[in-house]
Amino acid sequence: MKRTFIRSITIVLFAAAMSISSTACSAPASSTVQPQGEPTFSGPWAEDFRWSYDQARESGNTFAQDVLHDEQITEAEAMEVANRYQSCMADAGFVYDYVNPDGSVQMRAGDMSDAEQQRFQEQGTVCSKESGKDFITALYNALLQDPDGELRNRTPEEARQDLADCLKRKGVVDPEFTTDDIPIVDADGEEFQQWSEQFTSAGGKYYSEQNHESWIQCNDDPRQ
Repeated sequence: MKRTFIRSITIVLFAAAMSISSTACSAPASSTVQPQGEPTFSGPWAEDFRWSYDQARESGNTFAQDVLHDEQITEAEAMEVANRYQSCMADAGFVYDYVNPDGSVQMRAGDMSDAEQQRFQEQGTVCSKESGKDFITALYNALLQDPDGELRNRTPEEARQDLADCLKRKGVVDPEFTTDDIPIVDADGEEFQQWSEQFTSAGGKYYSEQNHESWIQCNDDPRQ
């Protein structure tokens, strides 16, 4: 029996804007002095490029460093990441029908045993790092959605207000819904993730297929 797995990776700009990784650089988006030979990032996504570049360097991924070096990620580069990831997984016996530049994938496979599921997850972690997917794909999506950093560089309060307004405008929540109903994202985002399941998981307080889609849209771009 075949089973189809479809997984889409969507950058959640709301969470990104409100959470600060403990390993992310704390310098402002303006140009900073870097060691000789290192790139200097100065655009609206400078902090994110710096963090991704540093993570790629620590992992020894020179391909990802080369992609990020010029503070741009082209579609061709994102496609190369996807191809590398797909090839890496195939080498381990996990064959995808496709892997797209945005990170969405599809695989047809028989039911996996618990051991095979574990191996699949472990190999995915390995291939995400080796292919550069960990360092490039989410940032590529974010740049497509918000090239000028208008959403990225909101304050946490602005991000929460935008989300609340969008959810009300789309009729997902009651008019009385306020930013006080939205938890502030903690360091690992766990509290926010659990709260979001009200919109994304069957049986959740606000769940429906339409509300789930509206939730994704409001997180991706509350201006929609």
